[in-house]
Amino acid sequence: MKNKFLSIITITTAVLFSLTACGIDEKSQSAAGSANSVISGSVNQSDLVFEPAEEPVVIESADSSEGETTKEDTITASLSENSTTAVKEMTDSAPVLTPEEYQELKVHFIDVGQGDSCFVELPNGETMLIDAGEEEYGDTVVTYVFSQGYDTIDYVVASHPHSDHIGGIDDVLSTFNIGNLYMTGFESTSQAYERMLDAAQNSGAAIHEVMAGSVILEAPELLVEIVAPKTLVDDCNNNSIVIKLTYGNTKFLFTGDAEKVEEDGIWTNIKCDVLKVGHHGANTSSSANFLKKVEPTYAVISCGMGNKYGHPTDEVLARLDERNIQVFRTDLQGTIIISSDGEEISVNKPPTVYQAPVQTTVQTTASTIAESGIQYVLNTNSKKIHLPNCSSVNDIKDKNKAYTDDYDAAIASGYVPCKRCLG
Repeated sequence: MKNKFLSIITITTAVLFSLTACGIDEKSQSAAGSANSVISGSVNQSDLVFEPAEEPVVIESADSSEGETTKEDTITASLSENSTTAVKEMTDSAPVLTPEEYQELKVHFIDVGQGDSCFVELPNGETMLIDAGEEEYGDTVVTYVFSQGYDTIDYVVASHPHSDHIGGIDDVLSTFNIGNLYMTGFESTSQAYERMLDAAQNSGAAIHEVMAGSVILEAPELLVEIVAPKTLVDDCNNNSIVIKLTYGNTKFLFTGDAEKVEEDGIWTNIKCDVLKVGHHGANTSSSANFLKKVEPTYAVISCGMGNKYGHPTDEVLARLDERNIQVFRTDLQGTIIISSDGEEISVNKPPTVYQAPVQTTVQTTASTIAESGIQYVLNTNSKKIHLPNCSSVNDIKDKNKAYTDDYDAAIASGYVPCKRCLG
């Protein structure tokens, strides 16, 4: 819920009183949680208590036996019944709004460099966060959400366990009052993933393992549902949680890093007004068939300026342009805010203008380049500008080579100078 500082103090006092009334000593509970962490070591996803979206239950270990304390019992103890009840009472105390009382839906595509983070102000007064960028952007996300007037996030979604999506989630879980955390059963051994699990264990949030068909929120004129993945595969990107958000007659689709393999497997109606472009605009995502199914009016690409991956690729930008989709980019425009009243959509910034790559005659050797007066070699994949004699030119595949004598035009088209030969 949106709070002013006085309201935050009042709510904090009320929560402490509620916890005291339930017989919970907050300090001793924190100490117990720390002790559990020492006993258990690093937290694995299998250790956490996962709860289905509608009726949370505790999953008990099949290896538990009378008189023995298992790791699952230790984790369960840290999420005590009284603590869960206190969180539920906080949620239930919020007024239930009717569609006539709904606020404006706002989706903030936060600029977190080469990563993803979407903060959603839902029209019923609740909030949702999808991803939180790399670890160094955790504070950016926390500060941004606080700046919007919130101390509570009702729904946190970890789309998939890559650090550019979940690296900052541990800061979020450790800072805000968290209602629910959603993730798939796909596990990782990365430090970012382990930090997220540790923070999840200590947050008191209800943890949900979800797949296609799960529903995060269902209310009159408001639906947040998961449309992918249907099955878990070996590739992390193609296990991304894909979320469809419907408010009135407007629809948003959040795709994580889903690539063509996962896109092709979605047969649910995913037509939407706003598309969060998959995998930062990589050419492995946003296939022509997928864009035909989605038919968005607006597309948002979250990526870092001059990133080493060449995101967004010209192939994806061209596909979006061919379908007359208005494109917004965090690398060029910073944080993008898209609002909806259930009927109309507005954006806080103008769309970017697509510029086709510099077109020049392809030459094959450095000597013919020099003879023809062409001065620069372009890598259309990495978006780098090279001098013809740069050692990196020999590593560029022929299909990714282009040539120009207009340095300024190349820069205007999104290319960046090679640090080795032009830096």
